Amino acid sequence: MVVSHAPVGLVPVALISLAGLFWLWDQSDSKLAAIQIGFWFGIGFFGVGVSWLISSIYIYAGVHLLLSILATGIFVLFLTGYFMLAGWLVALLKRPDQQGLNWVLLMPAIWVIAEALRASLFGGFPFLMTGNTHALTWLGGYAPVFGVLGVSWVVAISAGVLLWLVVSRAWVLAPMILALFWLTGAALKNVQWVEPVGKPIKVALLQGNIPQDQKWQSDQFLATLQTYVSLTKQNLDADVVVWPETAIPDYYDRVEKGALRAFIRDAQLLNTDILVGVITRDLDTRAYYNAIVNARQPDQVYQKRHLVPFSEFFPFASVFKALSLLFDVPFSSFSAGSDNQPLFQIGSHQVGMSVCYEMAFGEELARNAAEADYLLTVSNDAWFAHTLEPAQQVQDVQMRALELGREIARTTNTGYTIIVGTDGQIKQSIEPYQTGVLRGEVQPYTGKTPFVSWKQWPIFALLTLILLFLVMNRRRHRRDLPPID
Repeated sequence: MVVSHAPVGLVPVALISLAGLFWLWDQSDSKLAAIQIGFWFGIGFFGVGVSWLISSIYIYAGVHLLLSILATGIFVLFLTGYFMLAGWLVALLKRPDQQGLNWVLLMPAIWVIAEALRASLFGGFPFLMTGNTHALTWLGGYAPVFGVLGVSWVVAISAGVLLWLVVSRAWVLAPMILALFWLTGAALKNVQWVEPVGKPIKVALLQGNIPQDQKWQSDQFLATLQTYVSLTKQNLDADVVVWPETAIPDYYDRVEKGALRAFIRDAQLLNTDILVGVITRDLDTRAYYNAIVNARQPDQVYQKRHLVPFSEFFPFASVFKALSLLFDVPFSSFSAGSDNQPLFQIGSHQVGMSVCYEMAFGEELARNAAEADYLLTVSNDAWFAHTLEPAQQVQDVQMRALELGREIARTTNTGYTIIVGTDGQIKQSIEPYQTGVLRGEVQPYTGKTPFVSWKQWPIFALLTLILLFLVMNRRRHRRDLPPID
């Protein structure tokens, strides 16, 4: 199923894989068998899908290869637990005499519940969401209404209906159900939920292409700064210049009085807003943050709210203290920024900010999306260079643009640096793994999508109703069984 996601993008494989999984669950004759099916499916899916963790831990965190594989394997096992739970729930609620109901209603609902839990529990890990595979198909029309979970649900239903069509030969009803869901998605794609406002904003998105193994070396510090300062000076005719995540591998209060003093002073005299990825700190509490600072207006600071576990912070620090010593990662104890941070005022527009991992959390971004005219996000995918991860993050950006009804400009150190339209399509991009600047335009928008207004509540309510029906249906089936003599 991994190949249905970016960078491969074989979209139909998602339907085929889910249909196969549903058939195996239907054929299982015990709860243990259903759990085992979920286990092996999860091992294959996550074992390949998040294999990029090995490279970041081994190459850049300085951990021995065997320990890197072990750490990644433990994480894969943890994620696989959600599929095992799904298998157990399917075995608990399915009715052997109602295969069609199992495939079309029960299993899609359980699948999406498992995704919802994975995206929220223990901080959440909403990578490789099923809905992302169909963001650019007709089913992407559900994203502005129900979010990525809604798209996942319709994809899973489609897989169940295809299974019903093939196995039970439901030649009439199954195609009608498929047509209903897909044509509704196509119709929703043509709904104009938001409207453009004002002129496009000229942006310059800097891609420094600083190798991760050089980024934090003190002897490379000035060369790194020079790269970004030089690229900035060549693009001062833009309305906004954006540097990637932690483009400055140091504290902002230090560089503004030192290496970048003259540059920041000049920036404050210009008409160009220069947003730099940097580390900020509170000298009183000694907390430090992964941040974006507007060099022209230094009071505009965004501090990353949703941190990456085992990279930017170690959960249950007392338990994992020994483990944290194995990771040679600079600044691996970040503090989380406040949940209520103001939008940036850039020119006449309100702009929403996010950093890297946060782009995977649509509901969190939806909190401020209605007030924002467009969104900017910065990232440093050099941690996962030449793996599956950068392309997977691009799919997250495309889904967020659909959900939120806002264009998104994404700046990264090594790529992919892109501008995504409200239809989820990539409007502009530059080649990854080379130094460059994406000169493009971002169109501000006004209005709210239903997802921004309601968040996940509609899909949660729908899944709750389905579960209640299935539980009552199962109880009625047991009550109607003849007594055993």
